[in-house]
Amino acid sequence: MKRSKQIILICMGVVFFVVAAYLIFGGHGEEEETIPEVKKDAAATADLTLEDIHYVETKGKKKEWELKAKTGQHFRQDDYTILQDLTVTFYAEGGRTITLKGGKGSMKGRKEIEVWEDVVITSSDGYRVETNSLRYDNEKQQITTEDPVMLEGKGVQVRGVGAVVDLKTKKISILRKVQTVIKG
Repeated sequence: MKRSKQIILICMGVVFFVVAAYLIFGGHGEEEETIPEVKKDAAATADLTLEDIHYVETKGKKKEWELKAKTGQHFRQDDYTILQDLTVTFYAEGGRTITLKGGKGSMKGRKEIEVWEDVVITSSDGYRVETNSLRYDNEKQQITTEDPVMLEGKGVQVRGVGAVVDLKTKKISILRKVQTVIKG
């Protein structure tokens, strides 16, 4: 019972990140299958370059989430945005917070979101997910990674390689080499 509650809370954090990114970078662009490679000269070729980004989304007078990033570059033609050193904090009911951090991230239109380099999701009630990267596919409504994954919180730790979070069914699957430790 505790393990399923932890997985649900972790999935909620990832879902909140996806919704936040969708709201931040919404827009319509040409449909493409893959996200373009990040160019080393991105700042020089970007249509818009930002520093010390701080964006807050509110509903009425209530803060729903906020995004902070050290820098960002947006490319209008590809409807593609690159962010560096990003943090997204979600404010849930009852004062609970969920925070996602990553070294780099990108978004292609409303279709695909990627976060990589030391990806960590934490919740104020003690849950934590670590991986090297994650990818969100809006069409499939799935969050995936092929990298090692570690889920941890309140007496349980689950490690494995690869994961799929299906947002339609609200299920998470660790794909390979699964190890679970229940702390007593």
